[in-house]
Amino acid sequence: MGSELVEPASQVSYTKIFYEHFPFYLAIGMSYEQYWDADCQLVKYYRKAHEIKKKLKNEELWLQGAYIYDALCAVSPVLHAFAKPGTKPLPYPDTPYPLTKEELEEIEETKRKADRQRAKIMFEAWANSLNLPKKEGER
Repeated sequence: MGSELVEPASQVSYTKIFYEHFPFYLAIGMSYEQYWDADCQLVKYYRKAHEIKKKLKNEELWLQGAYIYDALCAVSPVLHAFAKPGTKPLPYPDTPYPLTKEELEEIEETKRKADRQRAKIMFEAWANSLNLPKKEGER
């Protein structure tokens, strides 16, 4: 009595599960020997490496899309059907986008140096325009 309510445990064949997953690991670069004979923890690292590669590829494609978008925005004034004669496209960026914090800081420092140099030249031009008498030893 009651035995009709109890079903036998389903027979899970681990061999079948391993064979189902085998093509995926081959596709991400794992060899036959590594999958079947090497340390079983290796599959975990291959899977993590695969996730990292997917993320990097996604970021690369996003960056490519950003470049294409900027290029289309730069040329769009010319493509307008009622664009005035002589309309020119906007200039395309002359340097690549900074990808790291260090690259961004380097670009900002270069801009600051250029701004300081420009301010120095303007100040010298202004000072020279005053026609002040020069002291001995000055240029």
